[in-house]
Amino acid sequence: MAPPADSPHPGETTGETSLDEPLPDFLDAKAKTIEETNLDEDETQRSGNYVQSLERVVPDWIKWMDRRGVTTFEKLDSRDLARYAGHLSRRVNARRANGGTEGITAATAWNYYSLVSAYLHYCQQWEYIAENPADTDRAKDEMPDRPTTDSGQQQFWSQQQRETIVSHVDERAHDAIDTDPQSREALTIARDRALVYVIGFSGVRGAEVLAASRDDRRTGITWADVDTDQEVLTVLGKSQKIEKAPLTDRPVRALTRWQTLLDPPDDAWPVFPSFHLASLRDTARSQLQDRGVDHQTIDEITSLGTAELVDAFREQELTPPALTTGGGRYTLKKLSQEAAVDCSDDSKAYLTLHGARRGVGEAYYDEAGFSDAQRVLRHEDPSTTSKMYAHKEASELSDVGSDIFSPEE
Repeated sequence: MAPPADSPHPGETTGETSLDEPLPDFLDAKAKTIEETNLDEDETQRSGNYVQSLERVVPDWIKWMDRRGVTTFEKLDSRDLARYAGHLSRRVNARRANGGTEGITAATAWNYYSLVSAYLHYCQQWEYIAENPADTDRAKDEMPDRPTTDSGQQQFWSQQQRETIVSHVDERAHDAIDTDPQSREALTIARDRALVYVIGFSGVRGAEVLAASRDDRRTGITWADVDTDQEVLTVLGKSQKIEKAPLTDRPVRALTRWQTLLDPPDDAWPVFPSFHLASLRDTARSQLQDRGVDHQTIDEITSLGTAELVDAFREQELTPPALTTGGGRYTLKKLSQEAAVDCSDDSKAYLTLHGARRGVGEAYYDEAGFSDAQRVLRHEDPSTTSKMYAHKEASELSDVGSDIFSPEE
């Protein structure tokens, strides 16, 4: 890790240090990529979901402290963090009291606190402070109880849930394509069918195949990333490295049918494009302007409806935007409700993107064992897989123990 530009050195007298002085260096250290967007005003654009959460939460915490007269590290101690923790707890209580319309969840409170603690840990490392005041019992005792992380309470798509939603998307796709294969409805339904198959059987993360609005590197997989012959997807993994994910045979048919219907002019098109009309128009306008196309032509193209505009993307060799993870979550929620998927035993009332991934891993775990589950989920650390399926391991050990301690007949 590179030292901050103006970090104090041992024995050096620097006077009082404002709470926000190390912040730019801290954020740079946590960013995946950094781009100087305005050199005159020293503006920096950092990519990555984690750093963007830090950019939002830590400055808010600094402002909260400032309003209470704590503006420097010399004035900061664990009592101030205890007060902040109490503030978060009150916001959690407010949510519980009003039925969830205001305030924050306990998980969000702990996320905020962890982000602030990470900043203070960095400041401790670079000797702005002697210890991290957030990492004390006095402060953490004021936080709400941590939400459960029991693996058995997380959502895992069951085989029945998977087959229910797959049957639903099959039926609606066949009906829509038979009616008008080039309509906006048919395109959307066929895309959604392919999405359900891919996430339902491959074990990929949603952010590996869809666009992530807070990460410039995650723009959604393209057709160049799909190898239907080898049944493999090429994705940008959580490790930030290019990884190969097993596609399996069932999604291949849905993807092949979808590719034929979409008819992308080249492999640079996203596999799961967005058909949000405003997004399509904005993207078309931007790409046409970059080519120097005249305003009248641009206005004519961007005034088209969805299906006609998708045709224009093909004809003009434009690239449509990819569906985002937010759009993917909305799609699954809608499909779960339409298909009447039974989620009564789940933490969510609908099927989730990550629930699909866990469900794939669970199927491998049950049928092929721990090692194959780890491989399909591409966990570098076996303990990650073990934690995800701890509820199953405990159940299996219980069965073993029952056999061990059963009285001999």
